[in-house]
Amino acid sequence: SVVLDADTAHPRLEVFDGGKSVKDTGTIRNVSMNSKRFDSHLFILATEGFSSGKHYWEVYVGKKKNWELGVASEAVSRNGTLILCPRNGFWVIALSDGIEYWAYTDPWTRLNVRLKPRKIGIFLDISGGQLSFYDVQSQMTFHTFNIAESDKNGKLFPFLSMGNSAGKEDPEPLRL
Repeated sequence: SVVLDADTAHPRLEVFDGGKSVKDTGTIRNVSMNSKRFDSHLFILATEGFSSGKHYWEVYVGKKKNWELGVASEAVSRNGTLILCPRNGFWVIALSDGIEYWAYTDPWTRLNVRLKPRKIGIFLDISGGQLSFYDVQSQMTFHTFNIAESDKNGKLFPFLSMGNSAGKEDPEPLRL
């Protein structure tokens, strides 16, 4: 079962529900800065990464208008401006402004999503080199990334982000 790592969370993010939920507080909180913490983006990783096997988890996105979900390599940079793409160790899909769904491929791929999913299922098959995203309710697959062995760079960690909301805080949490 996936639990969020508060030590990786951007200072605006607050983890609660025993590591099962995260929200944007809208203010930079007084937290200890460490090498694991993202300093420029509203990102957070899970406490545990995966190097083998098959793993499934679900994220309740509810009515949030912006979010980014997927996995990140253990070796990703935590500082400064980061571009989410597989080359940089991020395999991520996103909802932008409550309208457009994207897979952060290079270049981005627009996803055809008819009904707004409230809960996203994420299936990581490490030996098969695949990461798939589902609408839990309809069981429809949105997107599957092929993860090249050369891009992995260590364990893969579940990744959540409040998305790119142009500075507007959205107090609605993401829940595991």
